[in-house]
Amino acid sequence: MDDSTAAVPRTTVSRIQEMIRRGELRKGELLPSQRVLAEQLKVSRSSLREALSILETIGLLRTEPRRGTLVADDSAAGIEARRWRFQRQFSAPEVYQFRFVVEGYAVRLATLRAAGDDLAWLRGNLETFKQAVRDEDLVASSRLDHEFHRRIMQLSGNRMFAAVHGTYGAVMLESQRLPLRRREQLWEPVTEHENVLRAMEQRDPDGALYFMHFHIARAAGRSGIALADPLG
Repeated sequence: MDDSTAAVPRTTVSRIQEMIRRGELRKGELLPSQRVLAEQLKVSRSSLREALSILETIGLLRTEPRRGTLVADDSAAGIEARRWRFQRQFSAPEVYQFRFVVEGYAVRLATLRAAGDDLAWLRGNLETFKQAVRDEDLVASSRLDHEFHRRIMQLSGNRMFAAVHGTYGAVMLESQRLPLRRREQLWEPVTEHENVLRAMEQRDPDGALYFMHFHIARAAGRSGIALADPLG
């Protein structure tokens, strides 16, 4: 999916999220049918389905058999229910294991290579990320989280790392949406990014590796996944 195509579901997600914030769609309330909602939002059914899937991943919506899609409540069942869209390709634990190993090594390389402008970009991303979390803009925060990690993969200088991360960008982004169901822990990844970036700014590759491993293991934990450290 290219950026112009992906923009429609992202915009649709933001609009539905705003409807929930304003109380136009209330907790426990069924959404209109996809046909009606697509007409109301003036988007295609395929774009709407993608948007609904994203909102279900981050815990704002849930689907019940024979009932339909409704706005999620804050019950324990609603929080614990997770929907992993890429199960036929990779399990969520497999994705976190991949990220733990590859992104840990990538950040070590990036710390040794990153120029001042690169670190300034990461710092700007982090500040924008903080504001998105303060605003509880889950769509923007997951995108900014993803961009932070993608940039580090690029800065590693390993073209294969960057290519694999780009090819499976949708899978990586989904793994950054899963932890957002834990609303009380939304600020944790901000602190974790801060620790990674501070180590990079101090030109401490071992510290950057440690904090990236900590971050990804914690993200897996926020998604209900116990990630064993394969490096000891």
